[in-house]
Amino acid sequence: MSDRPVTDIVLGMLREPDDRVWAEIRPDDKHLAGALAFPGGKRGAGESLRAALCRELTEEVGVAVLRARRLIELTWDYPDRRLRLIGFEVTQWTGTPNGREGQRLVCRPLDGCHREDWLAAMPPANRGLVNAMVLPRCMAISPPRGGQSTEAWFGRIEAGLANMSAPMLINVRPADDALLTLAQWQMLTGRLRAAGHWPLVNPGGTQAFPEGLDGGVGLHLNHARLVETSAGMVGAWQASGHLVSAAVHDRESMERANLLGVDLVTVSPVHPTATHPDAVGIGWKVFAALVETARMPVFALGGVSPDDLGRVWRRGGHGVASISAFW
Repeated sequence: MSDRPVTDIVLGMLREPDDRVWAEIRPDDKHLAGALAFPGGKRGAGESLRAALCRELTEEVGVAVLRARRLIELTWDYPDRRLRLIGFEVTQWTGTPNGREGQRLVCRPLDGCHREDWLAAMPPANRGLVNAMVLPRCMAISPPRGGQSTEAWFGRIEAGLANMSAPMLINVRPADDALLTLAQWQMLTGRLRAAGHWPLVNPGGTQAFPEGLDGGVGLHLNHARLVETSAGMVGAWQASGHLVSAAVHDRESMERANLLGVDLVTVSPVHPTATHPDAVGIGWKVFAALVETARMPVFALGGVSPDDLGRVWRRGGHGVASISAFW
């Protein structure tokens, strides 16, 4: 553990019932002038996180918090200190947000359709906060293809959508030796998006991502691609609108995901699974330790289901990913 001092910054993402979210425009005489920022500030000595949030939002934007939940914590290391951003989603308050310190405020839609606009307007350290506000809580990983034809496997995936509540992340993972054409990827991801879901393309083995996918389609880095992909390539994909996820299994792969700046990760296996019965589960304690080092939303994978969301949240995670829970 680092002996550098830790500075806690509490941030409030005030969400209106219509999914608009309030943000400040940083003044011209401040660092990152003109950028959007969520209101908040440093936690005082001996102050609880909730008390710090309530104080900061009253001082900065003139509201009294009634309902808020901790959404995500992101730790950034610098040569002289560690900065921990603690983001709260605030859904009930009294008062009308206003710039009590002379700053301008805006209230804009924040959802999957407007994610890129927010990311472009905010400092890079806030990427995880924005993603935590828009990502679904569940990721369905496509069922094994087995000996099925491509058409039959597509049909099984589409049939399973009837039992899923949109939106969900859908990680489309063919067999390692399955080679899908661009047209096949476009057809399947198009159907998933039409049903209200957010597809993640996950070609088998070391296969490259197909060229020409729409920016609204996400890209998943399995372990091989996580190791081989550069931060520059991830940045280029994100600049084109792609959501980029990665598979994490230990501290080393989490450090790699942080270095690349991906948008979300799955951490596995939490428990042994039918698809990987010989893999030893890392358990909730190790899961929580990995979440603590993450700079993005974390999904638990391996022997979990939506029934485990409470366990995931208590350990700082964002959601669950599964095959068997959804197909």
